[in-house]
Amino acid sequence: MNNNTNSKKIYNSVLELIGNTPVVRLNKISGNVESEILAKLEYLNPTGSLKDRIALEMINQAEREGTLKAGYTVIESSTGNTGIALSFVGALKGYKVVIYETMPGKASQEKSKIMRNIGAEVKLMEPKDIKELEEKSIAGAEVELPGRQICLDLENSNPEMWWARQFSNEYNVKAHNKTGEEILDQTDNNVGVFIASIGTGGTVAGVAEVLKKKLPHVKIIGVQPASSRDTLCPGMDYPATEIKGGIISEMLKKAGLIDEVVRVSDKVARDMAHRLWKEEGLYAGISSGANVYIALEEAKKYKNKKTIVTVLADSIDRYITEERFVT
Repeated sequence: MNNNTNSKKIYNSVLELIGNTPVVRLNKISGNVESEILAKLEYLNPTGSLKDRIALEMINQAEREGTLKAGYTVIESSTGNTGIALSFVGALKGYKVVIYETMPGKASQEKSKIMRNIGAEVKLMEPKDIKELEEKSIAGAEVELPGRQICLDLENSNPEMWWARQFSNEYNVKAHNKTGEEILDQTDNNVGVFIASIGTGGTVAGVAEVLKKKLPHVKIIGVQPASSRDTLCPGMDYPATEIKGGIISEMLKKAGLIDEVVRVSDKVARDMAHRLWKEEGLYAGISSGANVYIALEEAKKYKNKKTIVTVLADSIDRYITEERFVT
């Protein structure tokens, strides 16, 4: 296994630090299972999440195409991580960034403050229909819809507004093709199962495309919050609109790309995140707990050793005030 992901000593920009994240074997959590569980530490990206990858890729491509130019404003609807990543990349490239933050209550405080500190304008949009839910997990693809509608209207009314469209932008997926290539390199092409939470679908789809091409029998599992109103199943018809579907619609209908979608509750995700902190010293967020929980459940199924890979998507620092499984 290649542990030296990059030998460069001095970087010209912090943007060069995006990607090439390390992979760590879980030791205590995996217990006595025969299979090994490997975690790709995406929370070590500059702003603390894997969304740095897609922010850079989407903005770079928009600049190449001429749809994003000097003086334009970058806009997006986000539960936080993409908003932070766009604020970061946008600021370094000289753009004004406006984020429609769609997290409820206290859960948005850390993320909103980070974005404002970077220089973004943040518009809080608290989803009223999830305030009283007993299940506290949050499906980002669902709560972001009102913010997406605002972004669509703004883009249509002002030619100098560039909406990143993370939910349907193909460069979200292409960014994670690179994640998949890193995983193959780091495991010497030995992956039996890959697991990741489904937000926009970019991580799962992007990694799956690369792994399935090289390893046709690899199993791909997507993880949904238990609160999701939409039940996602491989092969289903998930209608796409101007503000919904996008990558998820394409991912589900593409034969053989995703093998299974499972649901995880907020409590289960939170409990496993606590174990990651205390037992493995991995200070990742709550969706990482969901991913590792399913990785462990999957590992228990096999008598022969399999290599199970998942991603630790973001950092503990955005769950200090309130811990919720958010995609």
